[in-house]
Amino acid sequence: MSAPYQAVILAAGRGSRLSEETDARPKALLPIGPRAEGDPAETSFLQRQVELLQLLGVEQVVVVIGYLRKLIEAEIRRWAPSVQLVVNPTPLIETSGSLHSVQFAARSPYGVLDGRHQTLLMDADIVYHRDVLRCILQAPEVSTVLVCDRRQASNEEVLVYGTAQRPLFMGKGLTSELVAGAPCLGEATGIVKLASQDHALARRTMAWLLGDPDAPAGSLEHRGFGSARRATEHEELTERFMRCGRMRVLTFAAEELPFLEVDTADEYRALRTEFYPRLLAMEAAS
Repeated sequence: MSAPYQAVILAAGRGSRLSEETDARPKALLPIGPRAEGDPAETSFLQRQVELLQLLGVEQVVVVIGYLRKLIEAEIRRWAPSVQLVVNPTPLIETSGSLHSVQFAARSPYGVLDGRHQTLLMDADIVYHRDVLRCILQAPEVSTVLVCDRRQASNEEVLVYGTAQRPLFMGKGLTSELVAGAPCLGEATGIVKLASQDHALARRTMAWLLGDPDAPAGSLEHRGFGSARRATEHEELTERFMRCGRMRVLTFAAEELPFLEVDTADEYRALRTEFYPRLLAMEAAS
């Protein structure tokens, strides 16, 4: 019998590239459109993800909050009181990366990365067809990065290189030379599954990259050995797992299952006017 799922949604950031929208509310709470074709009530990035997770049977949902966190607390109390909240208390949230938020979650009393669950790490600013989530929930119980087969010409996307069984590199702006000629598998979605057997390694890797809060103050171990330390993003953990041979790739077709990460004002407008209405129509027809 496979281990049950928990999900950690990383919603502590500000979304500075959307500052005209996020000065007054967190990016995770930006409206994206109606909940469904037959339900005109407006939903947000965060509400849609939480409701999809609950609909598909994920038994525990944890949201890491930071920027304007009181607004998220109030919203979640209104429509998802069972969701557990973890605070990233970093005063300047721009100096704290998404992996730092994962570490706060892992040190919370909620059993995150406890070796008894399959853990989904999820960015908060993504919108996708519900079957995208089904893909990774139904995948084998091994650590897996979910990849969309789309390959765009810009340097904005985090792309993954290697093979499905042995991914090797991920990042923005990588060239064939920088990945030693490895083939591109597509765009990382911001959804990663950490299998229960890899939780202890994930905790140790985070302590090495970010610093171990339990180590003596002033020690190298407390400071951390990663180049970005507390500003490290969760993709760095995924790539470390790739180097250890502990990560697999699961790819889905963008034409069949739409996916969008929203970073800019143009992408947000496209989400509202084109992408999300098409997505809802596809879900209603399926």
